Amino acid sequence: MRLPPSLQPRWYVLAVAVRSEQSAARELRAVVDDVFVPVSVERRAWTDRIKRVELPLFPGYVFVRLGLSAESRVRLLKCRGVYDLVGKKVGGEVAVAVEDRCVADLQVMVASDRALDPVTTLVPGTAVVVGAGPLKGVTGVVEEAADGQRRLVVQVALLGRGVRTVLSADDVLLAPPSPVA
Repeated sequence: MRLPPSLQPRWYVLAVAVRSEQSAARELRAVVDDVFVPVSVERRAWTDRIKRVELPLFPGYVFVRLGLSAESRVRLLKCRGVYDLVGKKVGGEVAVAVEDRCVADLQVMVASDRALDPVTTLVPGTAVVVGAGPLKGVTGVVEEAADGQRRLVVQVALLGRGVRTVLSADDVLLAPPSPVA
């Protein structure tokens, strides 16, 4: 039996209390199988030691993957720290889904162990696919910094934010144009 399109598992973004992304994610895991909180790891110096600290790339947001219905939305909203779904629609669907590819690319970037730099505005540029290295297969937009370094930006259009990392120019391939629907 095939599920209706609205109940097919898709990625959605939840607005949660800032600085409680991980605790909200723990609560959400009791309700949803797939929960993703993209984080970057930074080294912070204390007086007696250096510690690795995980900081959310999208403060105040958690990604969840599920077949969304009115009932599942209510279950999500009952979790402590969860405010609402991002991108609610007035009629039809309960919320706007994030493309699976976008979340997969973010997961690859987080797992790559590279320095990640959150981007708060979408930067227009050339669409690329990384052809080599630990980010192979990730699609994004290239921007060039003032120092000449090239950076790859993976954007979550629904949030109006993205994640940026330094990229070797040798690793970049032009992305094929997207098919026009």
